[in-house]
Amino acid sequence: MTLLTFSLLLLGCTDNSVGTFNADPTVSILEPLEGTEVAEGEPVTFVGLIDDDSSGENLLVEWSSSIDGLLVDTDPPTPDGYVELSTASLSDGVHVITLRATDSDAAQGEDEVSITVIDVPDLPTIEILYPAEGDASIDGNPYIFMANVSDNQDPPEDLLVSLSSTPGGFVCYLTLDGAGNAQCAESLPIGSYLLEFMATDTDENTVTALVNYSVVEEGDFDADGDGFSPNGGDCNDANNTIYPGAPELCDGLDNDCNKATAIDVGTECYDDDGDAFCEVPPCVNTAETLSDCDDTNASVSPNGSELPNGADDDCDGTIDEGTSNYDDDGDGFCETPPCVNAKGKLSDCDDTDYTVNPSVTEVCDDGLDNNCDGALNEQNAINCTNFYYDGDSDAYGIPGAVECWCEMGSYPYTGLTSNDCYDANDAANPANTSYHTSDRGDGSYDYDCNGSTQKQYEGISGGCAWDIIDISCDSNGEGWESFVPACGSADLYIASCDAAYDYLCYLGCLLTANPVDCLINTCSADCGPEYSSFTQGCR
Repeated sequence: MTLLTFSLLLLGCTDNSVGTFNADPTVSILEPLEGTEVAEGEPVTFVGLIDDDSSGENLLVEWSSSIDGLLVDTDPPTPDGYVELSTASLSDGVHVITLRATDSDAAQGEDEVSITVIDVPDLPTIEILYPAEGDASIDGNPYIFMANVSDNQDPPEDLLVSLSSTPGGFVCYLTLDGAGNAQCAESLPIGSYLLEFMATDTDENTVTALVNYSVVEEGDFDADGDGFSPNGGDCNDANNTIYPGAPELCDGLDNDCNKATAIDVGTECYDDDGDAFCEVPPCVNTAETLSDCDDTNASVSPNGSELPNGADDDCDGTIDEGTSNYDDDGDGFCETPPCVNAKGKLSDCDDTDYTVNPSVTEVCDDGLDNNCDGALNEQNAINCTNFYYDGDSDAYGIPGAVECWCEMGSYPYTGLTSNDCYDANDAANPANTSYHTSDRGDGSYDYDCNGSTQKQYEGISGGCAWDIIDISCDSNGEGWESFVPACGSADLYIASCDAAYDYLCYLGCLLTANPVDCLINTCSADCGPEYSSFTQGCR
């Protein structure tokens, strides 16, 4: 136990004052510290210091406890004012320890400290070491009985330890050492016993401990502690892994003492399912060196074929790989959901290509069903072409209404551009070069979508004139007769002034007295403008 020391110092003072003034003594408790804990019966030393203007022999010094009252102190203060008290008899509980000094004039000074004394059990303790519960020994062989004892008040060697049995009575007294180890060696007759170990301290406090023990013939003794003796069928009583019904181990021994059972059968080094593999090679009954991950199923082994069954059929550490419910290409989808290793709930149509799965976008003209929807080159695929709404099917569409296709879209989304100026007439589009005599359908004649109207015939005829010298009509008459009509309006158009003249009439007129009048009056019908009725075309 720890020895706690308390010191009190009394300092003498020289009185140099004049008069009869008497100061109170000054008292301090130096040890132990406030809140110290000690065990019941453990020695405690209190140390204090007193300072007073009177001589030490004239002081009355007292130690007291709030629980045990006045504590006897036979030691006077030292010349330096120290006082000391040692005790091991404090009661358990929280003590307020007070140190008080009173001088010859009845002047007093005091100090106090709180300590806790912890209650300690009075009974000794005993623990049986040998035998353990149910142990047995062989008839005629002395057995060493052992126990360990202790006591809070007495040293171990002061305890009395005895052993008795039922039946039989007293067996022996056990000898003790300083560590509390007690033992004796005795032989009991064949039989079963209830042993009682008893420890008694110097205050006659007693404690006991019980254990069952037996003495048997040598053939009935279980030497290896496996629960079976030679007479009970143990075929090797020196090995506790060998006894009737014991599980076979990978040790090359007949663990279950049954000759009808193959050695090591059922163990991890034995091929139990006949697939030529065991769990932990080398195997007892096969030469294969790879591990079988399920030695109860012949279809599961390193040579097995993976099936979609939630098992590792080929013992490679991965379940269902290569099967329809395993995502083999790592794209998050398998062929037959639910998948073992992916969350995708839709079917992967090519589980060897991670770019093909239900989450991707279709790609034009790559020959693959990229998104596994059963179609190729569907609308909005990557690299698709915009086709615009083309109501008149002239290959020109209008802005705003568009579909994206890998190939030509379906009607009405067939327009390659969005610059058709009138989508209700297939003749009206930016590629038109023809003139039209009727409006395109909305009153406009802008058929070529250039934003303006261009008339087909713009000139006015200059009329037809006679060329007396050549006796022919000139060609300056081509054009409208009098004005350019509006688009779609009809009028006379002089297409030509070249006529086929009657040369007989012409020769005849030369023979007359007035050939010019003859020509004009006789042959003019054959030399004049060729009128046509045209409708003005526009674009």
